Amino acid sequence: MTLIAAAAAFASLFLLAIFGVPLAAAMGLGGVAGMLVAGIPVLGSAIAVMGVLGNFAWLALPLFIILGGVLSDTGVSRGVVWFGEAIGRRVRGGTSQVLIVTSLFMGGMTGSTLAEAGLLTTMFREEMERIGYAKGYLAGLISCAGLIGALIPPSNVLLILGLAGEISILRLWIAGIVPGFLIALGLMIVSAMLQKRYESAGGAYIAAQSTVAKASWRQGSFAAALPGLAIPVFILGGMRFGIFSPVEAGAAGIVFALLLGVTLFRKNTNVGVLASSFSKNLLNSMSYLLLVAGAAIFGVLIVRLNLTNTVEQFFVANEFSVLEFMIVNFALFFIMGFFIEAVPIMLIFFPLMLPAARSVGIDPIHFGVTFSMIILLANLTPPVGVQTLFVCRLMNTSVFEWWKHGKYFFLVVLLVTFSVMLVPSISLTLPSIMMR
Repeated sequence: MTLIAAAAAFASLFLLAIFGVPLAAAMGLGGVAGMLVAGIPVLGSAIAVMGVLGNFAWLALPLFIILGGVLSDTGVSRGVVWFGEAIGRRVRGGTSQVLIVTSLFMGGMTGSTLAEAGLLTTMFREEMERIGYAKGYLAGLISCAGLIGALIPPSNVLLILGLAGEISILRLWIAGIVPGFLIALGLMIVSAMLQKRYESAGGAYIAAQSTVAKASWRQGSFAAALPGLAIPVFILGGMRFGIFSPVEAGAAGIVFALLLGVTLFRKNTNVGVLASSFSKNLLNSMSYLLLVAGAAIFGVLIVRLNLTNTVEQFFVANEFSVLEFMIVNFALFFIMGFFIEAVPIMLIFFPLMLPAARSVGIDPIHFGVTFSMIILLANLTPPVGVQTLFVCRLMNTSVFEWWKHGKYFFLVVLLVTFSVMLVPSISLTLPSIMMR
């Protein structure tokens, strides 16, 4: 009966998701279907939802979403963009490098892959098309560069993962820094190699670019970028030294951002801007909390059927090595990411797989970063590759064009994902140094 109920629940979840039912509802209905088959009282689902949403720790999610919106809407991020231009335009690949460096610095401010991809599209589309870059190239670069925001702290993706798996959010954030930098470095190398293939504006543009670079360097001083760059340092430092918890860090970050807005960036800050920013991003955060509620209903079934223990015993009894477990994990969740968005997978399957990962000898932080990168990679792949479809829609181009011109950027993300998966020290060295 256990296997039948589990099969009914997961089949319902996947079928509802494939047919376009909102994922929060698909998870909830899938859980209820499994409960009915197993004869589990459905009333437990309502209690579970109240228990999860009543958990103070989940308040961190809307707070960090609001923080990212405030930083963007008040203009605090503008100095970071100038700083990115100053660095990027001095590297072969010009505007592409500016985009990547900007994404690297902005990652800790947006904390969202889609938010970062949308911002980069708005900022760079017109100029790069004028230079001669194909829309597919730009869509490929932006969709892959936008993933950096899911790894550089304060990342909402790693925040959700830490809350779902009840592991250290601070260690996860620190562990994501090196993989994020590696993706940025790989994208910069590929952009430099592809520059001559796409830039067609000739010497007149290069001369103009040189002039812009000089102007950007004057604007893009470290002093101009310092307020924005200080936000992640402020948050990580406060959590590292025990000054505040993740929830308090989100609230403190908003207060810090508001102080910057009404002092250094007061030209862009007024009551209307702040009201719009808070209301818009609060509504956005509600969609995530609905997913959490749906996952809580499904979680009742997992707990009552003791599926976590069943999965753990399967891997232990069959004596899976760390490498074998990681390969199975990659194959399973990469394919699953073709059909379901990242957040529902993390909410349901990360807590399900984490005990098994511990049992075969994998560090929870290493597994968390690896798990998130696999799901993010799947976010680039159709038919539900949310990141790819979102950017292609903004760029008014096709997925075929995205792959034709942007496949090299995808391969960079794939290579870094496998490197992090197979070499634990890439993600674990920095947390071990900083958390001594």
